[in-house]
Order: sequence, then C-alpha cells, then structure tokens
Amino acid sequence: MQDNILLNERNVFIICRLTIDVVIYSLLLIRLWSDPIYFLPMRSRALFKSAPRHAFTLVELLVVIAIIGVLIALLLPAVQQAREAARRSQCINNLKQLGVAAHNHHDTFGKFPAGLYNQNGGRADNSEPDQIGPNWVVMLLPYIEQDALYELFEVNTNVTVTTDKWNRDAVVTTGGPLARSQVIATLQCPSATGTSQAFNPTTALGNNWGRGTYAANGGAATHWHQTNQTQTLNNGVNVPAHGVFTVNKGRNMSEVLDGTSNTILFDEIRCGENVGDQRGVWALGISGSSIVHGMNEHDMYGPNDTGDNSDDVYDCVDMAKGGGCYESGTNNQANARSLHPGIVNVVRVDGSVSNVTDTVDLDVWSTLHAIADGQVISEN
Repeated sequence: MQDNILLNERNVFIICRLTIDVVIYSLLLIRLWSDPIYFLPMRSRALFKSAPRHAFTLVELLVVIAIIGVLIALLLPAVQQAREAARRSQCINNLKQLGVAAHNHHDTFGKFPAGLYNQNGGRADNSEPDQIGPNWVVMLLPYIEQDALYELFEVNTNVTVTTDKWNRDAVVTTGGPLARSQVIATLQCPSATGTSQAFNPTTALGNNWGRGTYAANGGAATHWHQTNQTQTLNNGVNVPAHGVFTVNKGRNMSEVLDGTSNTILFDEIRCGENVGDQRGVWALGISGSSIVHGMNEHDMYGPNDTGDNSDDVYDCVDMAKGGGCYESGTNNQANARSLHPGIVNVVRVDGSVSNVTDTVDLDVWSTLHAIADGQVISEN
C-alpha cells in the first residue's frame, strides 16, 4: 500500500513538472516566433534596431491556455488517485487499530465482546428499542484510547442477561446521549460520506447518534442474534452461518474453527444519507449500524451490492453510488460497503487487513463470515 501511495505521488510530481516545462517551452517558442531578436546577443541586437517587434497575439495566448488546460485535465486524475490512496491507507490503519483493540480485549477477558448486550437476548433491532444496550464498539473504547468516553457510558462489565444492571440506560438515557454523539476518527474512513450527519430517529432510541464506518461480522445469514443460523451455499450444501459477534455472547478464538486467517472480524460499511437512516451508527448494535452480514442469498449479493433491496434496514433510503435498501420494519440484513473503487477493506480474526473485490465469489464471501462452516477458501 505504501508503495502504491509513493507511486501515485511520483506520478503527480512528474505530471506537474511536465506541465511547467511544457508551458515554459511553449512561451519561449511563441516568443521566438514573434520576436526572434530577443534571443540574439546584445551586440547583435543593434543591427536590427529598426526591425518591427511583435507582441503576443490573441491566438498565441489561446494556444498556451489550451495547452495548460489539457495538462491540468491530465493532472487532476493523478491528484485524485493520490488522495484516495492516502484515504484508503488511513482506513486500513483504522481497521488495524480495531483489530488490535479486539485482540487486547480477548487477552483481558478471554473472548471478544458481544456484538450487542440485549436485556432478553431477543431480536436485535428497532422492534425492541427498550432492550438495546452497549455494543461491541462501546466495549472496545478503552482499547482505542477512549477511556473517558467509555466512563461516560457507565457500563457494567459483568453484564449478563439475568443481571438487572445490564444497563440499557448506559446507551440510551444516562451518559449515553453525550457519549454516543461523539465523532471518533478511528471509527470513520476518510473516504466515506455522511459521517458528520447525526442519526436522529423518530423511535424510542433517542437522538444525536454519531456515525461510524466499520461493522462487526454478524455471520453469513439473517437474524444474527439466533444461535442456530444456517445458510445454503450455491452448491446446495447447508452449513452453519454463525459469525464472530452475536447477542450477549462474546466468542473466543477457539470457536473460530475455520481458522482466524479465513474469517472476517470487521468490515467496512457506509453511513446513511439522511438523519433517519441508521446505517453507520457506531454505538448502535443492530444490523446496518455496527453489524454486517455476508450472505449470498435472498436479495443480497456480495460487497457493495447495488440491488434495490440489498439492505433491510428500518427507515433507510437508497444511497448515491449504489446501496439500495428495503425500508423494513426490522433489521435483518446489511451489506459491507465502501466508496473505495471496486473493493471493501476487512480485518480478519488474526488481525491482518486485506481488501475484497466487489466481484468476489458469493460462496467465498459468505464463508469468510462464518466461523465454523468447514469450507475451504482459496488463497485467491
């Protein structure tokens, strides 16, 4: 990645230098044509004192302007590519930090955090807004140098579904409204749009939720809170579809039977483009907000899928540059998305960061999101 950035920067420098050189030589040639005496030695110029001297004509100036315009048109794409390479590099660095944070949490507690703490362990969506508690991002805040923000949530670290202090209020009513509104650079890809627009729903969730562009792997099927998820691959094989993150349960690495290098930990997602679209909300542990799925069925096909109903998210709207949605009453499916051309970046359970193309085989895509489906993934 660093080599690509340096290459793009060299391209920009070369084009800038060529632009300057061409403009200078163009002006010199025009000057030579209009006033050749200018280039003679001073002593020789006296022989041509009576020769008429010409100024630049309008046509000559227009030619120079046209040359400059063409060169600028060649320069702009290189500049844009260099900027996108820098943004993508920062995005990859953010994912690496989240991967390290998740590993540090695992080292401390012997497991990753749950995707969401929910009072009754039921549906993790808008149908039960009074049941939604802290999500995986909240639990990782101390590991991304956000200790003060974590303290605002007043989370009970021993939370279980049978504990009265599972603390739904931590996110929704007490310290939550201030804490959840914060903009955290580590949680936002620089290439993303809509990151400065807060999520302000009309439901009991309350207003002023900050945006984020990374989501935890909720598995390869809908209804990620269920313990018996399965999926059917294109070859007809029915396999388990559990992801790394689920409701009220933090998995440990020993449960990732397919291998830590073969399983995705976090994906990129995009933010909703209006105040009521809850896609890309870092403190909200529901599908599309901070949970993503890698399905290959229904109407959801691979990263950056542009299908009309690719995401099933409450109050969503179609995104510019792809990102169709079905404005469902609940939240059952949400896709990995980014504005990087043709790819999404992911971090795997082993902490490595890579990119996955939009044209990835759908069975491979879903297998990358299942922790124990027993499928072999090609290195390609």
